[in-house]
Amino acid sequence: MRLAALGAMGALSRLFSRAASLILMKFLHLLTRFALRRLAALCAPLVLVAACGGGGGGGGSNSSPPAPPTAQTVDQLANICTPSGEKAWVFAHLNDVYLFYRDIVAVDPNAYAAPEDYFKALLVKSKDRFSFVESQAAADAFFMAGQSIGYGGEYLFDRDKKLRVAFTEPGSPLGAQNVGRGAEITAINGTPVAQLSRTDLNAFLFPTATGVTISFTIIDEGQMAPRTISATSANVTETPVPNVQILDVVGGAKVGYLLFNDHIATSESALIAAITQFRDAGINDLVLDIRYNGGGFLYIASELAEMIGGSGVAGKAFEKLIFNDKHPEKTNAPGNTVPFFTTGTASQTLPALNLSRVFMLTGPGTCSASESVINGLAPFVQVIRAGGTTCGKPYGFIQKNNCGMAYFAIEFEGVNNSGVGGYTSGFAPTCAAADDFDHALGDPNERLFSTALAYRISGTCPAASAAEEALQWLSRPERMVRPPDRERRLVR
Repeated sequence: MRLAALGAMGALSRLFSRAASLILMKFLHLLTRFALRRLAALCAPLVLVAACGGGGGGGGSNSSPPAPPTAQTVDQLANICTPSGEKAWVFAHLNDVYLFYRDIVAVDPNAYAAPEDYFKALLVKSKDRFSFVESQAAADAFFMAGQSIGYGGEYLFDRDKKLRVAFTEPGSPLGAQNVGRGAEITAINGTPVAQLSRTDLNAFLFPTATGVTISFTIIDEGQMAPRTISATSANVTETPVPNVQILDVVGGAKVGYLLFNDHIATSESALIAAITQFRDAGINDLVLDIRYNGGGFLYIASELAEMIGGSGVAGKAFEKLIFNDKHPEKTNAPGNTVPFFTTGTASQTLPALNLSRVFMLTGPGTCSASESVINGLAPFVQVIRAGGTTCGKPYGFIQKNNCGMAYFAIEFEGVNNSGVGGYTSGFAPTCAAADDFDHALGDPNERLFSTALAYRISGTCPAASAAEEALQWLSRPERMVRPPDRERRLVR
């Protein structure tokens, strides 16, 4: 359902609301890819947030890179849709824009039948666990419309290495079978999960076609006996903002809770509606739950951050994009310093909460554009995090399409208004807390939420947090199970 990281395309109508200069940049090789946010749907697949921590020098290696093709050469090689033609474009493309191009180790293209496999073979695995490739149709469907093929679940391994369902989309194949938050998947097609390789598990959970039927053996939360169900893969439409609440707390204060799961185009209107509701209610604090948010469009991240900080971030830079040393013109382009957007893609003025602090619920599934929200606000707003360490993706993509495939190679690193980026180890929580499957998301008694509420009152982490922190740092982390396209920061 979700996995999708890590910049896609859309409607030029959104750019028209931006300065004409951004439009020009867009045509000049999409230098200002983030501006494409205004191109609305463009972002779909690839302006996924992730403040690049690799550096604009191509990865910092002193080794000699392959002979660099010119941009003209890359363009000339595009859309030659034969195996050799596509592989020639893949190499030229990576050697031109890849942030770590200096560290590419050339391999024999003839050893790879598919251009996508050749692309993966050229990636610098020691620095890059995020670049990916998928069909252009799949990328556009997810980033622009929130649609993906699957069973409708978000999954993670808990600290006991049990495969759990974090949540399911309403009406999805798993949702229709009453599989809810906290359910443990013990076997797939009769094979125990513990015996499945990561490759096999991903193939089962994230099919590439509809109509694929598999069996799940599950133990529902709070139950002892397993049950076996069959589910058939389908097109699932995600609800990126599924839970918005206002809590009346001790002392007459109001706390807003916002569950935000993906920075996709369809999230914009829902976020604006939620922040408007909070503003009109006069909330005193906001708890932003992004524990499962793998990122998406950078312009969505900027809009959300502006609606939180309001006057406190006015006129400041949200994120500056740093490209490799072959493209100083991109790094230096004014359009590649992303502001805190004060208007939406329909040119409407965004509501603002003008908060001086915000509570964020985080975990290993908090990635890319979500981390941009944390990093972008940090110089201006106190960001208090409850949960786990984020995924550590300070990099972003610009979706490049060729012969029906969408390629997402890391092209830039993002830094905030203070020049801070490089958070490849993730953002550690202020107060550590393990995900709590005994309670629904948004329940004030749920562990991450209750930790934030407790800190709000006392200004310190609850006593239980010390033990949680020890567990987190003693090699018992939770781990999300998701495809790479769900961990993204797109500038499109």
